[in-house]
Amino acid sequence: MASPVGARSRTPGGTVRILAPAKINLGLAVLGRRGDGYHELLTLFQAVSLCDRLTLRRRRNGVRVRCPALPGLGPDNLAHRAAVLFLERTGAAGGVEIDIEKRIPAGGGLGGGSSDAAAALVGCCTLFGVRATAEQVRSWAARLGSDVPFFVEGGAAMGTGRGEAVQPVESWQGEATALIHIPPRGLATAAVYGRLDRSALTGDRRRFSILLARWGKGDLRRLGAALFNDLEGAAFALNPRLAAVKDALRAEGASGALLCGSGSSVVGLFADPAGAGRAERVLRGRFPGRFVRTHFLGSRKRWGVVKR
Repeated sequence: MASPVGARSRTPGGTVRILAPAKINLGLAVLGRRGDGYHELLTLFQAVSLCDRLTLRRRRNGVRVRCPALPGLGPDNLAHRAAVLFLERTGAAGGVEIDIEKRIPAGGGLGGGSSDAAAALVGCCTLFGVRATAEQVRSWAARLGSDVPFFVEGGAAMGTGRGEAVQPVESWQGEATALIHIPPRGLATAAVYGRLDRSALTGDRRRFSILLARWGKGDLRRLGAALFNDLEGAAFALNPRLAAVKDALRAEGASGALLCGSGSSVVGLFADPAGAGRAERVLRGRFPGRFVRTHFLGSRKRWGVVKR
């Protein structure tokens, strides 16, 4: 994306198809409470190949979002809000219709709603021929939610502030398969943060520095030992079974395992797909819910948007 906002194609119509990937947080430090009521975070995002799929088409006016898995979507839906914001900020003529094929579960800490919103923004830019810079699109995304700016480009990135300030980091250099367990019931983000022990908010950044140093080495065993999530204590108190899933992933050969974001999904990292497959077969009978084998995705520039 480049050139000024407002440059539009002369040929209306067409269809845009775009993937909206899930994310995992390989490190999540909660540094303290902010004056605006949010928490100051330091996190390492990684996009993975579990994706929603969005199809965007132009319409005469207004915004309509449809998703068979989530009937009755209204104006509060993040993808709907993203499309409205795009039209307001660019002055693009007409409206947009968005169909969402939902594969990322809600309440799992995988960022599905945020990713759909970012995909809607990027997809609208392509659909309407608007050449906005990535920085501009991220500024729109930040108005929608803390995780949305990361998904504008995907790949791997460090997040600060509420998570909305993102800085890309180098791609993972080694082999890795992420096995994600998605339990039948999600956890509400507000409930997890509400259970957080404030005495644990030390502002310690050392663990994150260690994580980043090991990320650059491409050694999955050493990276696994550095994974951490300050929200695990609160999430595991709300659902102790999640701690058992984490322990089981490690016992079945994961180099490291941790809670995804604020939960309730738990991810284990394996050196190869075969190891992840063996672990899935063993654990599937012990823990209800879904297991999904995924891999790390690079930036959106490498797999991005299709226009027809």
